[in-house]
Amino acid sequence: MRSWMRSHSRAATVRPGGAARRGVRLSLTTIVACVAVVATFAGTASASPQVPLRQRSAATAPTYRLDPEILVQWHGMWSYYTDEQREQVLTTLQQANIHLLRMDVAWPMLQPVNGSTYDAWGVSFLDRVIDMMNAHGMSPQITLWLTPGWANDNQGERVLPSNVADYARVAQWAAHRYGNKVEAWEVWNEPNSDNFLFGADPVAYTRLLQAAYPAFKAGDPATTVVFGGTQYNDAPWIARCYAAGVKGYFDVMATHSYQAPSNESPLTPDDGTIWKFTHVVAVHNLMVAQGDGGKSIWTGMGYSTHVDPPDTPNWRRGVTEATQALYYKQAVSLIRRQWPWIGKFGVYVARDEDVSADFHERHFGLLRADLSPKPALATLRLLTRPPPASP
Repeated sequence: MRSWMRSHSRAATVRPGGAARRGVRLSLTTIVACVAVVATFAGTASASPQVPLRQRSAATAPTYRLDPEILVQWHGMWSYYTDEQREQVLTTLQQANIHLLRMDVAWPMLQPVNGSTYDAWGVSFLDRVIDMMNAHGMSPQITLWLTPGWANDNQGERVLPSNVADYARVAQWAAHRYGNKVEAWEVWNEPNSDNFLFGADPVAYTRLLQAAYPAFKAGDPATTVVFGGTQYNDAPWIARCYAAGVKGYFDVMATHSYQAPSNESPLTPDDGTIWKFTHVVAVHNLMVAQGDGGKSIWTGMGYSTHVDPPDTPNWRRGVTEATQALYYKQAVSLIRRQWPWIGKFGVYVARDEDVSADFHERHFGLLRADLSPKPALATLRLLTRPPPASP
């Protein structure tokens, strides 16, 4: 799923932080950027003691499972949400039988000052949001990304840490702290895109996964570690990760299967480029060739509901709300008919971004900015109904 985020930073947490989705083309990513945390809260964080680990407790599991499961991107840590709105969105999604949410979490929010202490405010905020999700019977898939300045000589939050062991340390801490409150941990977002990982270096990203995977497992051996969802079905870039030694360092592959043009049906035949939903087959074939054919792929997309201004480029085209609903139904139906190796289908995003001035970026939601549902939510509810009982 495009984290399901894009590239510029903007403030997105109650305390100085950032989150953004941008890029040359749509990609499912979630961005919580803590651009001002270090400068503003350095004294508070450095004085905060190590936050003790909490006891693990399981989230309420759904009473049935369907393949693929529906996963919805939710920017639950962003500042344009109040707790009342968080509760309203979670309740609405729960009523639509949505049990899995993908949420971005910024490493700088947890460790803004150094690698030995954890910020009490940032940790308690994350605790609260995860607990809210669990209380609604929802399990989060968390994308842990962005680098605090102390970890890469202040080169920028989208530059990997100078020492990947620093990321591994927070990964182990997080997996142990939250245990089975969290469905899975995703290592970065769209690492094949320079909008999210500066340089988009597959060798450097492989080194990060090689450090992160055993760390997450040390924190919680039962957790699932997800390859950072690529922007589009970028099989050539993933192949370069395999060449660098990525095999054995992830449990699940992830891609963000956005269409280009962005108003095309997901049933559009594969033309051999990475910009088609159906090109996810090429990713699966690559995994089979590498001996990873037994691993699941979690993929997804988003469609923005808007009328196109004049001269709209093909990667910023919108669809009607009715078409958005139809395309999600087509995608899930295709997966169920032909692709049993797709484990989760992700939808970007829970709510329209009323804080964005960009006409395309702000209308991807299953809910409108006022939190009223679009038709696509009812469609997903029908797709997540339990199968009828046997006679």
